[in-house]
Amino acid sequence: MLKLNWDGREEAVNATGNIPFRLLNFDESLSCGEKDNGNMIIQGDNLEVLKSLLPFYRAKVKCVYIDPPYNTGTAFENYNDNFEHSIYLSMIYPRLELLREFLSDDGAIFISIDDNEQAYLKILCDDIFGRKNFVASFFWRKRTAKSDVPFGISQDCEFILCYAKSDLFRGAVKGKERKYYETPDFPNRAWRFHDLTTQRTASERPNSFFTMVNPKNGKKYPASEIRTWAITKETFQQYYDEGRIIFPGDYDFLKISKPVLRYWKEDDIKKAGENFGTVAASTYLPSEVGMSQDGTKEITEIFGEKKFSFPKPSSLIQHFIGIATLTDKNAIVLDAFAGSGTTAQAVIKLNAEDGGNRKFILIEDKAYCETITAERVKRVGGIFNFYRLGEKLFDEQGTINPKITFLQLANLIWLSEAKMPLSETPKTPILGVYEGKAIYLLCDSLEGCMGLKTGKILTPKILATLPKFDGEKIIYGSACRIDEKTLKEKKIIFRQIPKELRI
Repeated sequence: MLKLNWDGREEAVNATGNIPFRLLNFDESLSCGEKDNGNMIIQGDNLEVLKSLLPFYRAKVKCVYIDPPYNTGTAFENYNDNFEHSIYLSMIYPRLELLREFLSDDGAIFISIDDNEQAYLKILCDDIFGRKNFVASFFWRKRTAKSDVPFGISQDCEFILCYAKSDLFRGAVKGKERKYYETPDFPNRAWRFHDLTTQRTASERPNSFFTMVNPKNGKKYPASEIRTWAITKETFQQYYDEGRIIFPGDYDFLKISKPVLRYWKEDDIKKAGENFGTVAASTYLPSEVGMSQDGTKEITEIFGEKKFSFPKPSSLIQHFIGIATLTDKNAIVLDAFAGSGTTAQAVIKLNAEDGGNRKFILIEDKAYCETITAERVKRVGGIFNFYRLGEKLFDEQGTINPKITFLQLANLIWLSEAKMPLSETPKTPILGVYEGKAIYLLCDSLEGCMGLKTGKILTPKILATLPKFDGEKIIYGSACRIDEKTLKEKKIIFRQIPKELRI
C-alpha cells in the first residue's frame, strides 16, 4: 500500500507509545449541570488528553468529527495554521492513530480539510484506517465565488473525508416515508407496491420474457424486450398465490397500467431492522448545511460579536453526526479540535430534534477553551463537566501518582489486559474475568479506592484476604513477596505497576 514518507515520520508513528497517561482534573467552577452528566470539555494538548481518555473510551465512540488546522500558510487569530508540511504530517498522524482507537467497530470519523492538504491527508488516513475503510469524500460549498483569486479560480469548496472503523459502519439519513396501504383482503398486513420489471433484456433473462395473464379476466400483459419481468414464467403462479402480484383493476385507488409487485411492511421492517425508514446518505450535501457565513452569523448571535474566525456552521456538523448516529441516539461524539465548540452545539440541536441522548467530548488546548468553547456550550443550553489536563499518572521512576483513583488504575489495567474499558465499576479487587483469567488490582488507601485496604504489595497475608477464584489469576501490584513456586502452584501471574502495563 502507498505510504507517505516525510522528515519525522518514524517519530510520528511511534509518538503515541511515548505519550504519558495523565490525570484529568475536574473544575467545578467552569462546569455546567450535575457532575458525571456524560458530557466533557477538556482543556489541554489533544494528544495527551486523548491518551489519558483511552482507558475509559476505547472503542466506545460512534462518531468523531474534527476540523484540524489546514496548513494553509496563514495564521488565524485563534490558532496556528502555519506549519511546515512535514511538521503538519507529524502533528496529525499520532492524533489520527489515537482517534481510531476510540471508534467503536460500527463508528466513523469525519475530517474537514481543504485542497492544500487533502491529497496527503487521504493517503495518511488510508495508512491508519485502512484503504478498504475509506467511505467517501463529501464536498462542502463554504462560500460563493470570489473575484480576486490566484489563477482566476475561486476555491469555494472544502472536503470532509469519512473513514469507518470497519465494514460494520452504516451511515444513513431519514428517508421519505413510504406509502403503505391497508385493505380488507389483507387485514392487519400493510403493503406497498413497486415496479415488476427489471433492467435485464429478453436475451439476458429469457425465462422472464413471457406474456403475463391475469387469471381473473384473461387480460394479457406482454413483457418488454428491453426490460423483462422481474419474475419468471415458472415462478409466476407462486407469486400470484401469495398475493404478491397486483393487476390493473384490482384496486380502484391504484392507477396502474401494468402488473406490479406487492411488498409487505412486516418484511420491510424485518429486512431493514433498526435502519427501517432510513436511506443511504449522499455525498451531495443539501443546502441546509449552510456556508461559512452561517457559522460566523451563528457565533455572532451567541456572543453579540465575532468571537472566532471561520467557525463551521453547526448545521454542517449536525448533518454528519446525524449520518453516523441516526440509529444510535445514545452515541458518544468526540471532537479533538473543538475550537469554538460547534460540535457540542450540533449534538445539542440534534438531540432536541429527535429526542436523542447523545453525549459529547470536546478537547481544546487554547485559553479560549474557557471563554469561548465552554461559554458557547453554556449559552446554547448544554451541560458538561470541565476538566484540565493534569499530572502524569506515573513518573520516570515508575512511582504512582498519589492522586490516582482506584477506577483510573483499574481502567488502565483492564485496557492492558482486555484492550477495552471496564464495562462497570468493580466493587472488589477483582476487576473482572477475561479469557478465563481473573484480573486483580491490589490497592491501599489511594483516594477513591472505595475503602479497600489490601495493600499494593502481594504477600502471603494479603493473598489470603483476596476474593477466591479457582482458575488462573493475574494480579497487579507494586511488588511481589511470594516465591515463583507458590505463584505457579496457585495459578498466579504477577504484573508490576506500571512497568508491566501492556499499553
